[in-house]
Amino acid sequence: MAENQGSSAASGNKPGRKKGAPTIRTPELLDAIFAGISLGKSARAMCVEVGISQRVLWNWLARDEELMRQYLRAKELCVDAYAEEIIEISDDGSKDTYIDEKGRQVVDREVIARAQLRIDARKWYAARLAPRKYGDKPPVTHEGAEARKPSVYSVEVAFVSTPEATSSTGSTS
Repeated sequence: MAENQGSSAASGNKPGRKKGAPTIRTPELLDAIFAGISLGKSARAMCVEVGISQRVLWNWLARDEELMRQYLRAKELCVDAYAEEIIEISDDGSKDTYIDEKGRQVVDREVIARAQLRIDARKWYAARLAPRKYGDKPPVTHEGAEARKPSVYSVEVAFVSTPEATSSTGSTS
């Protein structure tokens, strides 16, 4: 029994300390992940790039509110990056045509369709992440100044006498 206590102290295990692998969570690692996300890369792609599993990132975000705020800010910047990419993709017509073997200029419909798909995907994603900023129509909510305005409806009821009513209630003289 004394051997076990001695080997534990010799191995460097301190009482009260969690066992397991040391954390790989460093400020530099998190900065790299959030920088990539803010430029439009997915969280999955950034986790692969820095060498961690996506589950590890989700666990970190679930346990740390400040980290979650940083992640959400990176997603906001990602949406803005997508909006800028939409303009770049639509302005770039360099691959829309090519010269075929007979020297004729031919429209490459596949390239144009792919560009449209890229634009539509970014528009869809931006509208879902920031509907107020990039949505097609403003969401229907009862917030802000409109919510504080009382709704006032006026209903007036008027009793109007009819000729029949006045003759039946008239005087008998």
